[in-house]
Amino acid sequence: MDLSVSLFIAASFAILCTFYIGNKILTIDYSEYCSKNSKKAKLERLLAKKDTPLQNSKIRRDIRKAFERVLIPLGKADQKLLPARMDMTFRKKIVSKINRLNKNNLCCNIYVTDVVPVPKNDFEIWSDDGREWRESVLMCSTLERFESTEDNTVRHEIYRKNSSLRILQSRHVRSADRNEKKKSYYSDMLRITCPSCGADVRLVSQQVICEYCGAVIKNEFYDWQTESFELYGSISTNLKRFFQLLVSGCILFLCVFLCLYLIEDTEISLAAGVGAAVLAFGVIITPIIYGKVKQEKLAGKIARYSENYLRACLNEHFWENESDEDLLDFSVDTIKLLKVAHTEETTTVTADIFGTKTFLPENQKPFTKKFKKRLIIQRARYPEKRKADGEFYVEKDCPSCGANFMPDENHCCSFCGFGLQVNNAKWIVQKNK
Repeated sequence: MDLSVSLFIAASFAILCTFYIGNKILTIDYSEYCSKNSKKAKLERLLAKKDTPLQNSKIRRDIRKAFERVLIPLGKADQKLLPARMDMTFRKKIVSKINRLNKNNLCCNIYVTDVVPVPKNDFEIWSDDGREWRESVLMCSTLERFESTEDNTVRHEIYRKNSSLRILQSRHVRSADRNEKKKSYYSDMLRITCPSCGADVRLVSQQVICEYCGAVIKNEFYDWQTESFELYGSISTNLKRFFQLLVSGCILFLCVFLCLYLIEDTEISLAAGVGAAVLAFGVIITPIIYGKVKQEKLAGKIARYSENYLRACLNEHFWENESDEDLLDFSVDTIKLLKVAHTEETTTVTADIFGTKTFLPENQKPFTKKFKKRLIIQRARYPEKRKADGEFYVEKDCPSCGANFMPDENHCCSFCGFGLQVNNAKWIVQKNK
């Protein structure tokens, strides 16, 4: 076949096949290439003057307020602005971050634009063990800036074009109050009497320790309490897939062209070219398609699987096990499932975890590092309805020895070792690979 004809047919065939398959395996939002979605335009919107971080975001007022009750204290580096109702572990993490920022005369402003709430301008709501839970995720673009409180200079910034803000809240509602469908039930319950010593104790979370006698006080009658807040980015696989697709297209072109040009018989050359091209193309493209389908299948094997809840458990694990004094914050970004194994009682998952860590050495500028960890994590195979950060114990006294229940690191009585039922929906890290 003539050289020019062979080139034309091979190029046309390769382009059409590459475009068709690319449409199937690549997630492309062509609006991203508009001028309004350029980094420069987004930064202008991010840094536009606002009274509050989510002003003019066109989301429901209660969703906006839930997020801003965390964003504003970070932006001002003022723990006094934190809401009274917060999970103890979460409060400890936020307070630690604010204290380190103050020590270095910094604040952490999180600027947000192009907000899309998930689910659509609403909370995802469910009930569990006498508590109501609600969760909201904002798909958006963010700019996390560490700014000096002395001269307002920017010491470090993290721009995320595709990021997510997630907040999880819960509240206890008495059966007698459910029919009234109030938005607020216990706003006046900020102080209670310690059942152990009778002292007046201010409630700052669902669980507080009496400053006078050390008693652990569990109080479940609250308005919405913030359980966790997360900011994370998504790692796109489009670039890797694009290059794989480009290589496949080139191989396809070469196979078809050589067969058409070198084999004189047109029918044989076409058959040979197409056959060789499909074989070569399939070898490269099949793993891409398989990888995408594999994630969906692995997730489907896990009962009541929630990527957000898994991310929350991993965040808690990293927070409790990180020993670097310079670590300011971290985020779990992308979770890639590799293997799911079941026994009669448990589900074990092997996964690659991608994320970022932000460090703030004393008297130095903050900096960010990306990390990748391969973890083996485990939970009950058929868990109860999911909870946030573990089950809060109803008992104020150990049912075994009668002492005030002070849980140790294994959630057992510090005095006699008796263990209360723990949350079997919680993911526990078994091993770092």
